[in-house]
Amino acid sequence: MVDRAIDHPLMPKRRWFLKTALAIGAVGATLGGLVFWHRGLSQGKFTPHGRDVCHGLARGILGPMLPKDPAQRAAALEAHLDQLEAFIQGTPAMMQIQINAVLGLLGNAPTRYMLTDLGRSWREASDAQIARALETMRLNPLPTQRLTYQVVRGLTCMSFFTQSANWPMTGYPGPLDI
Repeated sequence: MVDRAIDHPLMPKRRWFLKTALAIGAVGATLGGLVFWHRGLSQGKFTPHGRDVCHGLARGILGPMLPKDPAQRAAALEAHLDQLEAFIQGTPAMMQIQINAVLGLLGNAPTRYMLTDLGRSWREASDAQIARALETMRLNPLPTQRLTYQVVRGLTCMSFFTQSANWPMTGYPGPLDI
């Protein structure tokens, strides 16, 4: 006969295990659904949410190199977003799916807050809040969040620095004639 008085909480029962597995599955399905709630890309083009995310990321990553004048800065950011969209369209389909997932995670409020601690949308956030969000991802102890930071930083920088029109803003005169 089994003595129920000596049941230990570290020895889970089958029902507890099933309830826990269902709860974890529900949380996973919810987070997975959030990625596609506000997608970052649709048919190779930025969605409004994806464009907002990339706009905020560009402000945070490229900020010191962008013009100080608000009109010129806005024009440079819009040109960069168009360049970034074309750059992403040139990547393999599998990479576009992964970029879409990252932009989806950063575009939805609950997952954006979990990844970056940023409560506002990327467009509404101040430059200081965006810088803090990027630092949160960059210095996070979880490797997936650090990888997310490296991906968005890499995409932003590759797209920006491959355009020769952006070189004067950075102080780079261009390649030397040999």
